[in-house]
Amino acid sequence: MNYKYWIGFALLLFKGVDMVAQQADAPTLVNIRIIDAASAKITPAMICLMNLKDSSIHTPLLKTVVGSLSKISDFYKGIEFNKVKNWTGPIRKMNGVGTNNDRSFVYGSLPSLPYWKAPVIYQVSGDFDIELLPGKYHISIEHGNEYIPVGEDFIVTGKEAKLVKSFQLKRWINLPKLGWYSGDVHVHHPTTKPAYKDFLLEYAIAEDVHMANVLEMGHHSDANNDFKQEGFDQKFRLCRGDICLASGQEGPRSDFGHIIGLNINEFIRAPDPGYNYYDLVFKKLHQQPGALVGFAHFSWNGCSLPRGFPWYVTSGEIDFVELLQFSKINTLDYYDYLDLGFRLTAAAGSDIPWGSTMGEVRTFVYTGKSFSANKWFEGLKAGHTFVSNGPALLLKADGQLPGAEVLKRKGSSTTISVKAISNPSIGVISKIAIYNSDGLVAEKINIGKKDSIVLKLNHVLSHSQWLAAAVFCENSAVAHTTPIYYIVDNQPTWNYKKAPSIILKQEEAINKTEQEEKALPNPDQGILLRLNNAREFYKNLLAHIQKPVAAGNSN
Repeated sequence: MNYKYWIGFALLLFKGVDMVAQQADAPTLVNIRIIDAASAKITPAMICLMNLKDSSIHTPLLKTVVGSLSKISDFYKGIEFNKVKNWTGPIRKMNGVGTNNDRSFVYGSLPSLPYWKAPVIYQVSGDFDIELLPGKYHISIEHGNEYIPVGEDFIVTGKEAKLVKSFQLKRWINLPKLGWYSGDVHVHHPTTKPAYKDFLLEYAIAEDVHMANVLEMGHHSDANNDFKQEGFDQKFRLCRGDICLASGQEGPRSDFGHIIGLNINEFIRAPDPGYNYYDLVFKKLHQQPGALVGFAHFSWNGCSLPRGFPWYVTSGEIDFVELLQFSKINTLDYYDYLDLGFRLTAAAGSDIPWGSTMGEVRTFVYTGKSFSANKWFEGLKAGHTFVSNGPALLLKADGQLPGAEVLKRKGSSTTISVKAISNPSIGVISKIAIYNSDGLVAEKINIGKKDSIVLKLNHVLSHSQWLAAAVFCENSAVAHTTPIYYIVDNQPTWNYKKAPSIILKQEEAINKTEQEEKALPNPDQGILLRLNNAREFYKNLLAHIQKPVAAGNSN
């Protein structure tokens, strides 16, 4: 027997088997295309591509396996968009407790988006190539909460030289057709380079956010602001179709609260000394035509940041509050201030990069049949808003939108209609509810788990009041409107029954802040003066509220 022949044959056979194994392990070039079903065009979108065997995350960037998440510092420095096919945005953490280096600690264990289960999210062009080894993969795709998210498995066998995978994104609702346009009132990123603006604009397109408000962030010194903006007036806005960027400010910022200025012509700096004299900034912001003043982070009241709100709100200069943020909504405090007669528009902002993605919470503003940045700001100023991290919510009373003031006589009625709409992939509606100054007016449980439910009623008006609607989903997705304000017989909308206890709570907060300030080596007399002025405001308010009660003419 020719042993040398058989040994050579075996070696050749082994080498052939090895070559087959190497070929089997060779990556396949996969072309992924994301298509808007309505336009049949490629669209930028947010995705997560995962190998189901080892849960590794893959991107079309230089390294196909994600080694680390993006950090807050990436946004401070600025991210430059590069218009190449395989460009990928920052890798954003969507689940798990954050450290403030990847996402805000305020979420706790809540997901950034109630309907997004993948661990991360990142922006892609909508048409990209990626090399994948044989295996089973899952792709998650998101294009804002008006589109049905895609979640699909696919297999790479290794036998294909090239594999093309196409995915269609379909709307479950078209809110712009109804006159409602989404916005994010709280985005952080510099705009001092064209590539920075391109990144933000592509990001807004990928998330289908129509109005992205990009905020320069001030500090106590206000000398070295972060997230520098190229400029603030209208000539620095950038729009592509009905997707727009506009620059604003976050400042002043102290442990008394963070202030947002939108639709501004210039950054207003707090006086030095007197950084915490926010009312001076409010006035200067409002001197700019069309400018709005907002109170950031209202949604997570209970920590130190919003503790100045009880006295700042008495200035009468706060237009809106961030009612929804970081998967949290703060109706408890919101209703208290509405019960004292304050008119505060409901808004929502992601606070990215502490938030996970632009538009994870949204301020929907009614602009009518057409959209422009100016119309969006006008609608926000008028209070024609609802906030959401999933479902849509449409409130009308006597044909009026949220934010409207309706004049009525005692004993008259109003016809209220609330419609909540969702999609099972966004959140199954559990109930819709109508609230007013007295509490729950009516609610409807979604027994049949329908995608749309309507609540209609004739509501008799015995006194002036605010009235708002909310929808709640099984996955904790939520939406809430700004109130409609009913003025009955020319009386204010405060709640005389609840007001004394609410005012007491404000006075206790003011007294605590005053004690803390007086305990400092050099108490700020300006702060003490403003605290005292706020205390006097509440004292006078309570006296006015109790006057009709004493006269037997209460609401």
